[in-house]
Amino acid sequence: MNHYYTNNSTLDSKEKDIYFKIKEKSFHFITDYGVFSRSGLDFGSRLLIESVLNIKANHVLDLGCGYGPIGIIYKYFNNEANVTMLDINNRAIELSIKNAKLNRQEVKVLNNNGFSDIDSTYNLIITNPPIRTGKKLIYHLFLESYNHLVTNGRLIFVINKKHGALSAIKYCEEIYNNVNIINKKSGFYVIECIK
Repeated sequence: MNHYYTNNSTLDSKEKDIYFKIKEKSFHFITDYGVFSRSGLDFGSRLLIESVLNIKANHVLDLGCGYGPIGIIYKYFNNEANVTMLDINNRAIELSIKNAKLNRQEVKVLNNNGFSDIDSTYNLIITNPPIRTGKKLIYHLFLESYNHLVTNGRLIFVINKKHGALSAIKYCEEIYNNVNIINKKSGFYVIECIK
């Protein structure tokens, strides 16, 4: 079985154009087989984007960026921010680079397995984590995010209640100084964790 959080060089390619609006601004992205939410912007990512647009940060990381909507749209509405986007999936990286150009946003895109080769720190880390990888990996990303945040930096992620939102909050409360639910809709929770 093919998963968007792995690489598969034998996967067929059929690029697809998708269009959607955020805050009355129209965006155009290209997706393909082998990336999360190929058919359009998923509800969780939309809720996460809408929840972070007014949060100002100098150094921002889109962790597990997929084809790039979260980091690219954040950059559009926060042009002064330095946005880095990373993913383990080669196709996601290629699409993120294309989509940044398509939407005329200057972002840094890295092909990386989580934080394995990252020594930078950030004011804000944003993620719609790859839930299907399992709790062990997701919680490891939450812990590693703490280690890559400046003091008072924030990890903000979206997770569905049925996929363990409440247990994720409890886990993060063991690590972070302050954990808050900043948005909630249709079973999805947007959770802010402050270092």
